[in-house]
Amino acid sequence: MRPYTNRSFLYYLRTVFIDKIFTNMGWPEWLGGILLALLNVYFLAIAGKPFTIYGGFETWGRHIYSTFNLMALKETLFTNKTSLGDIGLFLGALATAVIAGEFKLKRSRLTDYLEGAAGGILMAMGVVMAWGCNWGGFFSAIIPLSLHGYAMFIGLIIGGYLGLIYVRWRARSIFSNPGELNLELLEAPPTGRREIPYGFKVSIVFLIVALVSGLIYLASGGGIYLSMLFIGFGVGVVIQRSRFCFATAFRELFGGVEMRRAIRLQIGIALGIIFGATGAAILKYMGFVDPSVYVKYVSISNVFGGILFGFGMSIVGACASGSLWKAAEGNMKTLIALIAAVLSYPVLKLLRPTIVGALNPPKIYIPSILGYGGGLIVIYLSMVAWIMFLLYYAYRRGVNVYG
Repeated sequence: MRPYTNRSFLYYLRTVFIDKIFTNMGWPEWLGGILLALLNVYFLAIAGKPFTIYGGFETWGRHIYSTFNLMALKETLFTNKTSLGDIGLFLGALATAVIAGEFKLKRSRLTDYLEGAAGGILMAMGVVMAWGCNWGGFFSAIIPLSLHGYAMFIGLIIGGYLGLIYVRWRARSIFSNPGELNLELLEAPPTGRREIPYGFKVSIVFLIVALVSGLIYLASGGGIYLSMLFIGFGVGVVIQRSRFCFATAFRELFGGVEMRRAIRLQIGIALGIIFGATGAAILKYMGFVDPSVYVKYVSISNVFGGILFGFGMSIVGACASGSLWKAAEGNMKTLIALIAAVLSYPVLKLLRPTIVGALNPPKIYIPSILGYGGGLIVIYLSMVAWIMFLLYYAYRRGVNVYG
């Protein structure tokens, strides 16, 4: 007897397609990086800016402060493009987590919540100094060919390593067995319950998305804003399914218990930058996007900002996008970090002229120095060199990265 003949056609579709997408863990990291880059380029083409995170956090924080007449609004939640991308990311991660049965409230100790708050504030300070987070200061900075992304890259490596030292120390202070280092990496999905029927879960998810989409369309008055929401939704799906955690990529890289996964994530990031920079260069060269779009200042401040951000995301266990993704899965520590970032970033950003203004850094657009062809070659060579270094490092450590 052929399989499935005693089952319904809907059951067949579920086992062939839905289970492959939502229940079999492990979208490969290289695929996650490439998909995130392509979504980033699409966002750049539609919104006129790359996909970032903290601009939305600023809008959310200003809304909160404006309620108490402490800060003026610049844009609303539904007219700020970054805010809409963030909302979409949260909904995309929530939708896939619910459908896959991976949503579960995960409570922590009081010290974890304090760490979450401190990490959120440190990340916000890092964003102020580096002109962006792991997206706007690094991934989505190199993609539009701005040199400031490379500067933050250096800082993220240092900050991630310092974060690894900290979490190792903290784990040893908590557990009597030094080998039992429960670092709460949070890459593994929470174990949810699967008693709820698939059809009901899918219906609820799509109902929520439809309601939010309708609300945004009515509030913004334009279909382009819905595009921002749905691109963000796609980012959330990709991040949640591939467990694409920048915190792990930098914290675990040099000796962490998840070093093998960190190397795979770094390779995914490098491939994403190669694909994303190619798309962004085409858009800018052809005149669809202004070449100066998202070209930020470059100075030692980017490095220090990367160190602060890298350390902050290491103790939280989540970066900017990870804060949204893991909060959508029900992680309470990450939710505290998210709230701390939203509340602190608008205030800290007001201090940016005081913090980094005295440096008077330049804006450096890579093609303005090397041309588009030369700029892309440098990005390709640097990312390929980084991938080869990672593979050689894994080889010297005796680690089979994809085994």
